[in-house]
Amino acid sequence: MAEQNDMSNKMGPQGTQVFEVNEINKMVAQEILDSQSDSANMPALVGVSKGVIGQQYILRNDKIEIGRRPNSDIVLNEASVSSMHAQLIGEGGKWKILNLLSSNGTFVNGEKIVDRILQPGDMISFASAEFVFTKVEDDLPESQSSSNNGLIITAIVMALAFSGLVFYLL
Repeated sequence: MAEQNDMSNKMGPQGTQVFEVNEINKMVAQEILDSQSDSANMPALVGVSKGVIGQQYILRNDKIEIGRRPNSDIVLNEASVSSMHAQLIGEGGKWKILNLLSSNGTFVNGEKIVDRILQPGDMISFASAEFVFTKVEDDLPESQSSSNNGLIITAIVMALAFSGLVFYLL
């Protein structure tokens, strides 16, 4: 009975299922992971939240600084992101994320962290900017690149459509 009541809380007035933004971001992240080919070998961050959706940052260096400062490796122009927010360190094929004492925190899969080893599929939030950690193909021929971009664009459009539906129903 409790499960049925829980489901009715997620239904719109005409029986339409309502998704929270975090659920939509997770669906987009899963779509990105599912579209990943077996030959993907370059670690990357792919934006899944408003303001960074679809942005892709391939991690080519062993040390990547993320923040609002213009000389950061990944510049996030979001007010909630600190000037020196976080750092990614690659060593021996593994990637570690470090929070650099940001005021709004760094989160991995919804958990506030100080440092953490990343796994493909991890959802990383730098304050309100959310990314999925994944692997991508580097230097794809144009024809393959456009088909992967099509999958990412489809996922983004789905996320925006669900978001619009949620706001319309509420």
